[in-house]
Amino acid sequence: MKLLNFNSISFLKSFSYVKDIDINFGSEIALIGYSNTGKSTLINVLFNKKKISRVSKFPGSTQLINFFQINNSFRIIDLPGYGYSKFSKQFKLKWIKEIKKYLLYRKCLIGVIILVDINFFFKKIDLKMLHIIKKKKIKIIILLNKSDKINNFLKKEKYILAKKKILSLNIKADIQVFSSLKKIGISKLKNKINNLYINSL
Repeated sequence: MKLLNFNSISFLKSFSYVKDIDINFGSEIALIGYSNTGKSTLINVLFNKKKISRVSKFPGSTQLINFFQINNSFRIIDLPGYGYSKFSKQFKLKWIKEIKKYLLYRKCLIGVIILVDINFFFKKIDLKMLHIIKKKKIKIIILLNKSDKINNFLKKEKYILAKKKILSLNIKADIQVFSSLKKIGISKLKNKINNLYINSL
């Protein structure tokens, strides 16, 4: 079975609303997370491209549903970050609504990668999104990102706490300590994405 070529990713298309998405074949993995958890950096590092996904010093710069294509039948979807406090309430609610729609009704969706800042742990909105994904019965990968900012003892402690929290919510998820900046856990994540791709064929 041929594995994915992570260096072959290319930007495909952007959408402002879920109802406008006109790509309805193949399979895809969605990338979600609270604003400023490092989604854009993850895409650039994962696919070894410096500017495939825009990285900004301003949280929440992704304001569209961005489709990235790895091959003709497999995609990575970068959804806007949710919850940044400096956004207007109307703007935040709009994107939370669109993300929920995508997660619930997107038939091509086979897995979700959710980024959580290991320093701040799960936010209420993260848990709400996890409950929505749980209903779909698809693969959930939780990345405890920015782990380069804490020592090994705290990494282990945060990982154990995350496992306990997810188990207490009766959510089945794959959790790993991660760092986009230092590329901690990149190979492991690629293997998981490859497995999802192979199982979708």
